[in-house]
Amino acid sequence: MNLLFEYIKYRWKAKGRHGIHSPFIYDFVDKCQRIEFEKDILEARCTLFTRLKKDRRKIRVSDFGAGSRKMRKERRVCDIFEIGSSRGKNGLLLYQLSRFYQPKNILEFGTSLGVGTIHLAIGNPDARIVTVEACKATLDIAIYNFNYLKINRIKTINSSFTSYLDSEIHGVFDLVFIDGHHDGEALLNYLDRLVPYSHEETIFVLDDIRWSDSMFKAYKKIISDDRFHVSIDLFRTGIVMRRKSQRKEHFVISM
Repeated sequence: MNLLFEYIKYRWKAKGRHGIHSPFIYDFVDKCQRIEFEKDILEARCTLFTRLKKDRRKIRVSDFGAGSRKMRKERRVCDIFEIGSSRGKNGLLLYQLSRFYQPKNILEFGTSLGVGTIHLAIGNPDARIVTVEACKATLDIAIYNFNYLKINRIKTINSSFTSYLDSEIHGVFDLVFIDGHHDGEALLNYLDRLVPYSHEETIFVLDDIRWSDSMFKAYKKIISDDRFHVSIDLFRTGIVMRRKSQRKEHFVISM
C-alpha cells in the first residue's frame, strides 16, 4: 500500500459540503464535522494526553490481530499512545459523531488505552458503551483512565473480538467502532456478524481502512455490499450505514 499515492488520490476526489446533494451527508459535513471540543473537555483531554505522553512504564502487550508494524511485544505506554489513532483527528471525529448523532448504545472493538472510548463517552454523556479488548495490560490502563476522568458508564470486556461475538450479545447498537486486528478478512467477518445487532441508522466506523492492501480491499468490498447504502471515505477512517431510505451512494469527504 503506497500511502502517499493513496492520499493524493483521496485529496483529488474529496469534497467539502459544496457539490453534495444528499441532505444526510450535507448535515454530516456542515454540522457534525464542524463541532469543536468545549473548553472543559479540551482541558481534561490535554491533561490526560500529557500524562500518557510521560508514562514510560513498560507493559507486555498481547496482540490477537495483525499487530503493530513499529513496536515489540514489550512496549512503553507513551509509545502506544504516540501511534494511537484516536489522539488526533480520529478522536475528534469520534467525539463529533457521538455528540451530533447521540448514539445511546455504542460498541467498540479495540479499547487499547481507552482514548477513543473516552471521546465517544464525552460526546454523549448518556450513552451506554461496551468496549472489547483482548490485551489485559492495556485494558487495565484504559480502566484507570476512565476512573481518572470519572467516566463510569463504560462496560469493559477482556476478550478477543471473536470470543465476544461467540458470546450472548444483548441489544442493538447505534454506533459500532472497529479499531483492531487490522486484517481485511477479519474485518469482513466482524462486520457480517455485527449486522444483526444493528438497525437501519447504525453508524459503523471502520478504522485504518488503508492500513494494508488487505484492509483496503475489504473496505472496497464493504462499500459495494448491497446491505450498506451510505459509505464515507475519510482516508484513514471509513463509515458505512445500512440506511435503506437513501439510494446507495459512496462519498469521499475531506477530513
